[in-house]
Amino acid sequence: MKILIFILILSSSINASEEKEVIATLWQELGHPPLKQKINNEIPSKVTNIPKQKEIKKELSPGQKKIEEIKARNRRLIREKKVESHASTNIYDLKTQGLSRYKKVVRNTLTEQKNEIKKTRAKWKESRDKFLRNLSNYKENTFEIQSAYTGETQPKLNLLPENVTLTKGSDYYVIKNAFNIEVKDQGKRPTCSAFAGASAIEILLRQSQSSTSVSEQYLYWSSKPYCQTSPCSRKGSWISFAYDKSISAKGFDIPNAKDCPYNASSLPGNETQIPLQNGCRNGKIKVDNYKKIKSSTALYQSLNNDNPVIIGVKLSPNFYTTSGIITYQDSLVNGKMDQHANGHALLLIGHMKLPKKLNTEGKLCYLAVNSWTKGWGAGGYACITEKWLSKYKVANPFMALTKVRSI
Repeated sequence: MKILIFILILSSSINASEEKEVIATLWQELGHPPLKQKINNEIPSKVTNIPKQKEIKKELSPGQKKIEEIKARNRRLIREKKVESHASTNIYDLKTQGLSRYKKVVRNTLTEQKNEIKKTRAKWKESRDKFLRNLSNYKENTFEIQSAYTGETQPKLNLLPENVTLTKGSDYYVIKNAFNIEVKDQGKRPTCSAFAGASAIEILLRQSQSSTSVSEQYLYWSSKPYCQTSPCSRKGSWISFAYDKSISAKGFDIPNAKDCPYNASSLPGNETQIPLQNGCRNGKIKVDNYKKIKSSTALYQSLNNDNPVIIGVKLSPNFYTTSGIITYQDSLVNGKMDQHANGHALLLIGHMKLPKKLNTEGKLCYLAVNSWTKGWGAGGYACITEKWLSKYKVANPFMALTKVRSI
C-alpha cells in the first residue's frame, strides 16, 4: 500500500509539471498575456493600496488655500533645484513608480514564459517530427462514427449563452487528475473511441486513488456487438456500446491493459482481432453511469464537475497539424473537410477562456487530449473553440462519464 501511495505521489508531481507546460503553451498560442496567477504574485505591494488620482474636490478655506500655495511654490523650487527636499516621496510618484515596476514584471514574466515554452516545444520536437512522418496512418484510420442515435431530437451544440459567466477556474479549468494518465497512441487502427473511453475511465479511477489501467483492446471489441463472435472488416466504433454493456453486466467486465494488451497493428478483415486472449475475460473494472450531453451549458457544467467528456467530430484540415489551437476560422483556409475525415473521437478534460480577438469563436475553448501520441498539438493536447466544435460535431450525443469502479 505504501509503495502504491509513493508511486501515485511521484506520478502526480511529474504530471503537474506536464500540466503546467501544456497550459502555458496553449495560453500563449491563444495570444493571452502571461498567466494572471503568476503576475499577481509579483506585483509590488506599494502599488496595490494607492488611492485613485481622481478624487472629489473639496472647497478650501482661505487658510488652506494659502498653505496649498506655499506647498506648490516649494515643489516648484525643488524641481528647479533651488532648495533641498526633505519631504517623503509624493504618493502619486509612488504610484507611477509602482506601475513602472509592474510593467517590468509583466515584461520579464512574458520573456520567461516564452523561453519556457521554447524549451517545452523543443522537448516535444522528436515526437512531433515522428507524428508528422506518420500522419497518413492517422488520417487513414478516421472512419464513419457508428450511430448511437435512438430517435430523440438531436439539438445543435450552440455557443454558450451570454448569461453564462466563466467562474470555475476563471482563466482556465482542468478536471481533477486529467494529467495523471499518459497521452496514448492508437497506432494503425481506427480505435480512437475506445482510447477516449479508456482514458475517461482512468481519470475517474485516479480521482478515487486507483492506478488501474484499462484495456483498449477489450473496449474496442465491446463497442462492436456485431464483430464479437465472427470477424468483420468495418472500421470504427462508438464507446456508448461498451459502456452500456458494462453497466448492464452483473459484475466487473472490463479487464486491465496488462491482462488484455492492445495490439497497435491492424489485422485486415478482423477488426476486433478475435478470439481475444484469455486474460480479456478477467474483468476488474465496471462503468456504473454516464450522461448524454446535448447542450453547451451541460458540457461546461460536466467539465466543472470533474467529469471527462467523450466527443465525436468530423475533422477539418487544421486539426491534423495544429500546434495546439483549433478554430473554426482556421478550418476554412484550405477547405472545410479533408477527404479522409469521416470522423474521430477524443476526450475533453477542461476549458480555457478565449481572448477578445477570438470572440467570434465563443467564450472559451475546450481542452482535449488525443490518442495520436505527444507529437500531435501541444504534447498530445489542444484547445478546441466552441464554434469549431459546434460546426464539426457528429450526430451522436457527447458522453460525460460520471461513475466507475475497480476491484
